[in-house]
Amino acid sequence: MDELAKEYVIDFFTKRLIHFKDSPESVGWTPKGQILRYEAVLKLINPDGKSLLDFGCGKGDFYGFLKQKGINCHYLGVDINSSLIELARRKYAEALFHVKDIEIEALDRNFNYTVAIGVFNLAIKGIKEIMKRYLTILFEHTSEKLIFTCLNKNTKFIDFTLTYFTNEELDSFSRTLTDRYQLIDSLIEGDIFLVLEK
Repeated sequence: MDELAKEYVIDFFTKRLIHFKDSPESVGWTPKGQILRYEAVLKLINPDGKSLLDFGCGKGDFYGFLKQKGINCHYLGVDINSSLIELARRKYAEALFHVKDIEIEALDRNFNYTVAIGVFNLAIKGIKEIMKRYLTILFEHTSEKLIFTCLNKNTKFIDFTLTYFTNEELDSFSRTLTDRYQLIDSLIEGDIFLVLEK
């Protein structure tokens, strides 16, 4: 991601955090929508006892959800926004959180599972190509499954500030990485869940 786009994304979520404080709205979710997505992701993986990379982890809400469910995994959350990571570290001192841009600072290990939940939703220039580059890096460091969630272009409600994907473009991209993948658009209205398997 170029510096201008990165600065925009960081600034966007820092301002939301100042306004919405420690709430799902600060990272662009409603409380109900966030839980629904977390529950749906958990139907696709069983991270108990496994290693999990939460890419674009924000303020660590997915870790909090896993903890509440009694799931013990070797968790690492990464995000480019230092304000969100600082809050995540305060909330969950026992978990690992890093401020990191994986295009610049390489991941130094592999994970059983990687999740990227709603990470590329903002409408910024070149976001779909950015998504492809980052998911390619993430999949290289995933030994079992990568779960990517995004907004479905076939949704009834379109917000011009957000980015929407089609099954066709995700299908075409997935084939460049693996023959073992699923596109699921029936878990949550308006969302697509891409599951890439090794």
